[in-house]
Amino acid sequence: MTSNRFFVKKSDIKFPTFLLYGDEHHHLSRVARVKPEEKVWLFDEQGTNYLAKVEEIRKNMTRVSILQTLDKNKPKIKITLAQALLKSKKMDLIIQKSTELAVTNIIPVITARTIVKIEEKIQKKIERWKKIALEAVKQSQRSFMPSISFPTPLEKLVKRKGDEKKLLLSENKGKYLRDILIKSSGSELKIPKLPSSVLILIGPEGGWTDEEEKFILDNGYEAVSLGEQTLRAETAALCSLVLISHFWNL
Repeated sequence: MTSNRFFVKKSDIKFPTFLLYGDEHHHLSRVARVKPEEKVWLFDEQGTNYLAKVEEIRKNMTRVSILQTLDKNKPKIKITLAQALLKSKKMDLIIQKSTELAVTNIIPVITARTIVKIEEKIQKKIERWKKIALEAVKQSQRSFMPSISFPTPLEKLVKRKGDEKKLLLSENKGKYLRDILIKSSGSELKIPKLPSSVLILIGPEGGWTDEEEKFILDNGYEAVSLGEQTLRAETAALCSLVLISHFWNL
């Protein structure tokens, strides 16, 4: 059950009082039925938490006063999920569950075997994904909102800079992801050697083409495997994130 936590944009916060509009005002006043003088938690997209007191509730807005600011609640390492675009319901599931698993960035990827049409209504898709992510943040009691990018061609994604460790989930080759995570987590070493950031690239429902896989590996990615079973794309993505979150972010 979602607690009395409400999202605010960092740029909209004006100390010591703040006005809440739109969906979050509706949620506070009509769904959670919070009353004046009650205390609530606010959080922004950077993971900062604010303890606030409700001062006034009107038809179209709520006025609160900020009582306390808490440190940012960021994951230990930055996790980027680069997921080949899937059909709507599957992509929605991945957005929801990866947010619960503390992913920092979500990048939908356009591949040779992408079957989803993205030319139309892409802005609406992005807004839908952000709404799903927000609800997942509230439900899981997290404070950090992942960024969700516009769909990116594979060639551009692979050339992306700034990720310390880059992993390609492969059906054909690579070490077990579990073994790589254990080795770096300190289970086998006295001093953990965790990367500051990791990007994991998950393929489409039809898998990678041979040319794509070679191109990815030629550009600094390490092939990893979840085992001999052939998993659905959404299952493979979530299994990978569960392992990374368990070994590197707990």
